[in-house]
Amino acid sequence: MKDKVTEEMEQEYVDILTNGGFKAFFGDENNKEEVMVLLNALLPEHRQVEEIDYRPTELQGPVIGHSKEFQYDFVCRDKSGAVFIVEMQRYREDAWFKRCVSYASRAYDRQNKAGLGYDVPPVYLIGLMGVEIDHPDKEYWKDRYISEYTFREKGCHDLLGETIVIIFAELTRFCKSEDECVTEQDRLLYLLKNSRNLKLLPKWSDEEHCKLILDAFRIQNFDEQKRNKYDNDMYDELKRQGQLKAAHKEGREEERLQNAKNLKALGVDLDIIAQGLGLDRKTVEEL
Repeated sequence: MKDKVTEEMEQEYVDILTNGGFKAFFGDENNKEEVMVLLNALLPEHRQVEEIDYRPTELQGPVIGHSKEFQYDFVCRDKSGAVFIVEMQRYREDAWFKRCVSYASRAYDRQNKAGLGYDVPPVYLIGLMGVEIDHPDKEYWKDRYISEYTFREKGCHDLLGETIVIIFAELTRFCKSEDECVTEQDRLLYLLKNSRNLKLLPKWSDEEHCKLILDAFRIQNFDEQKRNKYDNDMYDELKRQGQLKAAHKEGREEERLQNAKNLKALGVDLDIIAQGLGLDRKTVEEL
């Protein structure tokens, strides 16, 4: 684990899909301009952000008769009042989409409860995805990586009002090479996906917005306090990853032994069971 931690700490740029990297970028109010660049690359043209106000990430909201606290990864508001939530998802999770809907809905409804009535600013939730979404239409999503979900009329796609919009950027689906990245969105997505392993910078990296993002991602630019926080966050995350891998390995081993017991109960030859499941014969005999 120590070698792995050292390796992570020696990289030049943060990985936005780690807790440490995400917090170092979005959690630093000195990165306001860079955050706006990234948000605007993923938002529609009519919703471009010119100024943001950082909001507390812990928001209260009623949940079926009782109070529950929600911890967003990042939340801010622009000068028009629109709310922007950014969530990072590195691992597969059941009901991930429904959780995003719940987060965005509660942020939207919270404005009603603040006495603003029902004509409230929209809420945008942006998900930076380190895993692919299981889209029903596989062929349609073969070469696509940005998806948007909102309330529209099913037949003609009428939009009666801007309310809740959920945008996913699936970085695992983004497979463009440096030369294929011709739009600003492509170039920023390239940096998001590849920042951890960047050694040679892309030839377009000196463009204004790309340079801003890279400077904010560069670990050597952190002051001492921010660097210590980042190192601690990365160490905690690597520790959790090790625990998850150990639990997964233990679960696979239990499954393998249960399969061996089932086959043994069916009268399958012990040598065949041992060979097929990668167990020694003595282990199978003792089951």
